[in-house]
Amino acid sequence: MVVASLSRMGSITNLRLATFGTDPFFLFPWYWVLGVVAILGVLWCLIRYLFVNVAFATIACYIVVWLKWPAAIGSAVYLFFDHRPLPAIIALLWPLLAGFVGIPGKVGVIELAFAKKIGFASPDA
Repeated sequence: MVVASLSRMGSITNLRLATFGTDPFFLFPWYWVLGVVAILGVLWCLIRYLFVNVAFATIACYIVVWLKWPAAIGSAVYLFFDHRPLPAIIALLWPLLAGFVGIPGKVGVIELAFAKKIGFASPDA
């Protein structure tokens, strides 16, 4: 479908709308996406010590570990072909930079919450 869409439409902009029309991150400028991610990070800071779900954390960890590099490389290739080199470089380096950009948390508090949830620590610890 993608190749057929490219031959019928003839330009990379039309290809972008044909293949990524349902993904809002390919329709907005990169600085808006980074801004929204930063705002969501701040909002997560407000609830991260209140929300403890072991199954959700396990699934999220597997998804991030297995998909962060393919997503980064695929996004970088797409952005390079779309003639947007700066966002492409940011997308390629994002898995390395994300740890430095995030808002730090209290790892001990989160570990204790998970330990209480799975029964390794007493509930009144």
